[in-house]
Amino acid sequence: MIEAINIFSYPAIFILGLMIGSFLNVCIYRLPRQESIVFPASHCPKCGQEIRKPDNIPLISFLLLKGKCRYCGERISLRYPLVELSTAVLLLLVLYRYGLTPDFLAFGFFACVLIVISAIDFEHMLIPNMIIIPSIITGLFIVLVLDYHTFGESMLGFLAGGGVLLLIALTAPYFLKQEGLGGGDIKLAAFIGIFLGRYVLLALFCSFFIGGLVGVAAILAKRKSLKDPLSFGPFLSSGALITLFFGTQLWTSYLNLIGLK
Repeated sequence: MIEAINIFSYPAIFILGLMIGSFLNVCIYRLPRQESIVFPASHCPKCGQEIRKPDNIPLISFLLLKGKCRYCGERISLRYPLVELSTAVLLLLVLYRYGLTPDFLAFGFFACVLIVISAIDFEHMLIPNMIIIPSIITGLFIVLVLDYHTFGESMLGFLAGGGVLLLIALTAPYFLKQEGLGGGDIKLAAFIGIFLGRYVLLALFCSFFIGGLVGVAAILAKRKSLKDPLSFGPFLSSGALITLFFGTQLWTSYLNLIGLK
């Protein structure tokens, strides 16, 4: 019976994920501009025309409108369907791993916060305190209520994640002669540590590895130089999600590689 409920839950969670992703898009666009996420109703950022309900269906409306505003023809950013689809897919993955349990709510929230922060940091090179600080407080509350791992492990992850990046931020200017990481990255790493516990170190390793590959590729393609800043939030989020879904397997593979298991 539980398996049947889970199977039939996938389409519902996918649709719910698209709807949540649509709301996340509102947060991504409005919060950095210090606008209300409630009023006014969704509208075209160019012509200001209110978007009709039939044109505001997640993902489907973008496809039907061929990625353009019905009224002024302005191109709709690809970020909108990508966020909606990413949210739906990530919630499906969380459902597949944890089922319809309280952990689904916890890590669903975790994934949604990472999506919002990644998109904002990518566009504005900023991780707003108005998002990350309430997310940290909510994360600690979730750990206390759901107890999916001990509060002590969450605090260890919180301190380790934030502490490692704080150390890098303090020492980078002496070695690189420029700022390494911002305060938002440090808080994001601490937030990730709340949910991943001791695995936050693996998440950080994955983040730096992915960031390094992307940075080298951008330099080789002459799109970036060594002195150009790079938004690190998306890499932290990517490392966190990889660790969330594959952390145990990666850690076991590493131990086997070095002969400790």
